[in-house]
Amino acid sequence: MAPSRLAGYLVSAALADALVPIFSIFLPLFAATLGANALELGLVGGASYAVYSFMPFVMGHFSDRSGSRKFFIIISFALLSVVSFLYSISNDPVTLITVRIFEGIGWSMLWPAMDAAVTEGTTRDSRSSLAIYNYLWSGGSALGPLIGTFLVTMYSYRSAFFATGILFAFLILLNGVTFWRERGPASNKNFAESGQRLRSTTSDVRSIFHTGGRNRSIEVWTALTTMGLVTLTTLTFFTFFGPYATSIGMTVVLIGEVTTTFGVVRFFMFVALANKSLRERAFDIRNRIRNLVAFACIASLSSLLLIVKDSTGVAYFFCFAIFGIGYSVVYAVSQATLIAETAPEQRGAAAGLFESSLGIGGVIGPIVAGAVSSKSLTTAFIVPSASLVFVLILLCVLFFLWRESKS
Repeated sequence: MAPSRLAGYLVSAALADALVPIFSIFLPLFAATLGANALELGLVGGASYAVYSFMPFVMGHFSDRSGSRKFFIIISFALLSVVSFLYSISNDPVTLITVRIFEGIGWSMLWPAMDAAVTEGTTRDSRSSLAIYNYLWSGGSALGPLIGTFLVTMYSYRSAFFATGILFAFLILLNGVTFWRERGPASNKNFAESGQRLRSTTSDVRSIFHTGGRNRSIEVWTALTTMGLVTLTTLTFFTFFGPYATSIGMTVVLIGEVTTTFGVVRFFMFVALANKSLRERAFDIRNRIRNLVAFACIASLSSLLLIVKDSTGVAYFFCFAIFGIGYSVVYAVSQATLIAETAPEQRGAAAGLFESSLGIGGVIGPIVAGAVSSKSLTTAFIVPSASLVFVLILLCVLFFLWRESKS
């Protein structure tokens, strides 16, 4: 891969992820100012993930087939730019919910292509490349709540979303220039032209679950379910924490500072996991399933701290820090299992499957939390822990079935 293209991908991922928290944290707050009830807040938080629960796998599969990752990335930024401008002129929660569906389409096109692209043609170990990619995008994401807080407090919610539209337009220009410069016979080769056969979606899934032997299938299932659980927790946190915090007297500035804790801790965890010895310990195939389950438990149980009413925010800083630790390990290990250890020609589909697991958790968490929180927003923060019980039961059943298939 040309260094300029890799740099473009990394810059794009970092800036795009800096904008994600502006949507996830400040859209629910904006919806609350427009009169949204608890269920509508849940729908605002989860609507984009309704699409994201299945489209990333489809998009990742077709990006492998057509070699069109750069095209998908540019189109996704164009759609997200339009979505941002629509947020800035919305006047009711129903409009926000509707537009969020199109936002989900944009992210569905972007992240599977980006995840696979950073390992495309690399000479370094794929897990190492993903580790560098992780701490760069997470560094951008850590700044997102601060950027959103500044825009909202200095200007308005509408101005914040108008600004994200401008920044996405810049990313269109950045990637469009790179794409145009690399046009030509060398850049137009796709997997089919290079002698690799086009595969069906079914064969992609089968290969992802079974290639590599070992305990591959149960490792993939564990990665998918724990990643879905921590994403469920993430979206429940970010959808309901802002409205809940304002209801107990916290300012928007303090809300921004508390939520930034998650991004900062996640960034430093990803930097630590870029260390080879620590990375190998976390990804060790002998302990991989145990690590995924243990850190998923840490992440989901941390949500119980939000039930404590603390207008100073001290307990919440601690809560978001613990959650950041659990989330980081589950994300990095799941990503390596599903993407880095999959054959290069199937990494788009594998990245799509990985991102779809995020989507499933992202749509379930906020919507279920909104449905059960009509009387008190604190009820929303019980949902991740209750979901943990379901996930542990599901994993036990899957492990039993896997052992039976081996015997």
